[in-house]
Amino acid sequence: MNSRKFIAKLVYCGLVLLLALGICSPRGVAGQILSGVYKVTETTDLGTQMRVTMHIRLMNAGGDRIFVNQARLRGPLHPGRSEDKAVGVILEPHGSAEFTQDFIIQKQDYELWSKGELPHLGLRMQVSGAAETTMTISLMQLPGSR
Repeated sequence: MNSRKFIAKLVYCGLVLLLALGICSPRGVAGQILSGVYKVTETTDLGTQMRVTMHIRLMNAGGDRIFVNQARLRGPLHPGRSEDKAVGVILEPHGSAEFTQDFIIQKQDYELWSKGELPHLGLRMQVSGAAETTMTISLMQLPGSR
């Protein structure tokens, strides 16, 4: 009976340790520390598509420099139809950077933004000293814009 209590305590401690490591683990991927906001500065109706000019601010909450090479606006209905656009933005640790970019998206996707759907920005980037990677973040609308 004594060995059963010991094994039960050992299993319990192991589960607590795994839970603690899962909650407190360092953020190893830039996607967990990168966020963004946007403001639509111009739109052009192209029939079934829209040309949307967006002013975007990306924020880096991490301690590594991030180099953003390309951006792709991903709509909820047509996530893969936007083309990659060269960006060339450098995000310093705990800093932010702004850029303006034109995207052509489906009109249906653009209309969903007015109903609360968030646009998603696919990024091709490189964290200092690491291999190039891709990630997607949700963009929040700047208060008072549109």
